[in-house]
Amino acid sequence: MRFLGMLVCLFGLCAGPAMAEESTGKAPQGAEQAQKSLEQQAMDKLAEAGIRQALQAIQRSGGLYPFGLIQSGETVQAVGYSGKKEDALPADEWAKGLFVKLRQIGKEQPEVDLMAIFRLHTIKDDKGESVQGVWAEVDHRDVRPWVIFLPLVKNEEGKHELGEMVYYATEQPLFEREEDQ
Repeated sequence: MRFLGMLVCLFGLCAGPAMAEESTGKAPQGAEQAQKSLEQQAMDKLAEAGIRQALQAIQRSGGLYPFGLIQSGETVQAVGYSGKKEDALPADEWAKGLFVKLRQIGKEQPEVDLMAIFRLHTIKDDKGESVQGVWAEVDHRDVRPWVIFLPLVKNEEGKHELGEMVYYATEQPLFEREEDQ
């Protein structure tokens, strides 16, 4: 039940001004969403779906093996490891290979509009303590890519709760840009 509450909280956070360019004034949430381009709205939707899947995987198995999502029109497909668990590469190695695979898909399949990659990641907080969370990069062919980090913070009872999402633009897109070639 607690996890359901965290998901409801997550949906509220994802629906906010997550990936919009910063504005000077405060607009109601619906108005900010309306100001976003259709591409940015699609990126928000794909990120929300992937983060939801990542949190469900963490809840079920206690971990997360990196996976990707690709979207062509309204069709979303998962890209991930499908072999035996004992044959799987370490998560960091698989994430690097998955990044290359997604780039290849973007190059070979021009109908793919959006791509995202999701994995567990650990950062240092302001106190120098390690914080693990869900890391995602979301990219659209026509819009600058974004990275999202959703920390899983331990509370006083030792249980994990969703922290505040962090969003930032990245210079390492999933889609190859002309300047990359």
